[in-house]
Amino acid sequence: MEQAFLEAYRAMGTTGKNPNVGCILVKNNFIIGRARTSPGGRPHAEENLISLMTETELKDSSLFITLEPCAHKGINGTSCAELISKSGIKEVFISNYDPDLRTSGQGLEILRKSKINIYPDFLTNKGIDFNIGYLTNCLSNRPFVTIKLAISLDGKIALNNKNSKWISNKLSRNFGHMIRAQSDGILTTTSTIIEDDSKLTCRLNGLEKYSPLKIIVDRGLKLNGDYSIFKNTKKENLIIYHCSNDKNKIKNYHKNIELVYFNNKKKFLELILNDLANRKIKNLLIESGTIFCSEMIKSNLVDQIVFFRSNKIIGNDGLPFINNLSLRKISDSKNMKVIDLKFFDDDIYELRRFN
Repeated sequence: MEQAFLEAYRAMGTTGKNPNVGCILVKNNFIIGRARTSPGGRPHAEENLISLMTETELKDSSLFITLEPCAHKGINGTSCAELISKSGIKEVFISNYDPDLRTSGQGLEILRKSKINIYPDFLTNKGIDFNIGYLTNCLSNRPFVTIKLAISLDGKIALNNKNSKWISNKLSRNFGHMIRAQSDGILTTTSTIIEDDSKLTCRLNGLEKYSPLKIIVDRGLKLNGDYSIFKNTKKENLIIYHCSNDKNKIKNYHKNIELVYFNNKKKFLELILNDLANRKIKNLLIESGTIFCSEMIKSNLVDQIVFFRSNKIIGNDGLPFINNLSLRKISDSKNMKVIDLKFFDDDIYELRRFN
């Protein structure tokens, strides 16, 4: 199953609206086949694997899958569960049930009716952690939200004059681009575009095409076409969320961009996340400044934060990564647990998740 998760990991950020799934075929205690979900989400991992195997190889083999096989039919007219049931595979190990109502429990039922031995809940916790974006989307109607920050050793994101290039080193920045490629959407705000002229693309060689959907919160429609993000963009690659009633601004805003209007300012952020969930954005990455990140954290809409902590000390006059939370007691503070640590020369990568 660990090998199946490795296959799924290789598909992260490439599968579109579908979950990234990996599977491994074992026979006589040897791995004889492996596959993952194809770019764009089709074919599924199980279909890819079965198409590579002969009838002899499939007969009496064991299949390990990171997620319950689908029960709904694809463009080939059959489901993955049906393909497995007719393949000759004798037993299937599954990490997690699929919360998609088209499949949930039904995929396993198809296998049981075919007399295949089923072993569900195999490395369940790892499966939940790995599929957390997909599960959050299905069960909570919002993406799994990650904030990415490059900070100094003393927790500042920039000097007092807003200069921030470069707090982190090149290894950290490259890994940050890998995180972009593994995300379904990347969100920023008007202020960040104005200050940094951000492109929000993955700029690692070979992964440029896996740049995530670009999302800008431009409440008052203040941006103009001079910024890099608007050049050579396509409508399906960039969404602007706003709450402006100015018809002239709406009419004269940039072409080939989808404008989404929400007039409920109190629930503006929640509505954005709900809309992104409906678009099947599973993992959302936020790269923005202190004000917006603080707003998201105070609204309890952030699941985890990626810190790239450098070896630089900026001092108390630097810009903090979060604003005042108006806490009165230490017990009121927000707690985060460490999920992962990595070292990039003198930089430290910290992945911390809210409890």
